[in-house]
Amino acid sequence: MEHIELIGKTVTLLPLSEEHLLPLYEAAKPKKIWEWSATKILSFEDAENFIKDGIAARENGLHYPFVVIENTTNQLIGSTSLRSIQFSNRSLEIGSTWYHPAYWRTAVNSECKLLLLQHSFETWSMNRVEFRTDERNVRSQTAIKRLGAVPEGILRKDKVLRDGYIRNTVVFSILMEEWPGVKNRLEGFLDR
Repeated sequence: MEHIELIGKTVTLLPLSEEHLLPLYEAAKPKKIWEWSATKILSFEDAENFIKDGIAARENGLHYPFVVIENTTNQLIGSTSLRSIQFSNRSLEIGSTWYHPAYWRTAVNSECKLLLLQHSFETWSMNRVEFRTDERNVRSQTAIKRLGAVPEGILRKDKVLRDGYIRNTVVFSILMEEWPGVKNRLEGFLDR
């Protein structure tokens, strides 16, 4: 898959690589990041596997994982991915998103989503972009709805988590024809 860098005012999204191991591990240390996540980075080995698995998925054309770099400090503060990429169906999922808690409730998530959605709809011409989250993760659902994504339903007992819990997954989407309104909304958040 081609090399993609997405550059915004607050953040830059760079392709995940092995050179990101130490800063990724440092950014991932706060345990509260992982409360509702299916994938968890709770050890250095987890960080190594996260990078190895992400690179393999990109090489196979399944996902495109990024690290999130805060532009002012040039510090790695999280990760996000274009997932389940289906060019034949013109659809994908934005997911595996996490940030260091110091960047929660800031412009970071809005700008990351703007950059990812813009690439999905305007460069790759996707018809549909999907978001999925744990039914218990109200914070994530609120953030997804705030983007302008439409709730579609719940996939019951969709995923077995590392601790054995079987989660229900809430699915949201944005369609190509909804993108102009979502884009205006996100740009409005960033202009404040």
